[in-house]
Amino acid sequence: MGILIEGTKVFEDDQSVTYAFLSPGTGRSGQVSIAKSDIRSRLSTIGSDIDPTGAKILVKAYKVASTTGSWPDRVTYAA
Repeated sequence: MGILIEGTKVFEDDQSVTYAFLSPGTGRSGQVSIAKSDIRSRLSTIGSDIDPTGAKILVKAYKVASTTGSWPDRVTYAA
């Protein structure tokens, strides 16, 4: 069985970004926020305080932002 997580950007300013996420079929949902300057260190830390489902959305959004220069409005993580 695969994993599907959908994320929608709900807030962004110069210093932070927040995504709401939903994993259809599992009922997992919530919001995850992070300071843009901390994303690399916080997502690479074992035992991070970030919800694992939210972390997957942040990693996907960060990859897009690194490539395009802007944080996407919507992201989908599928594995």
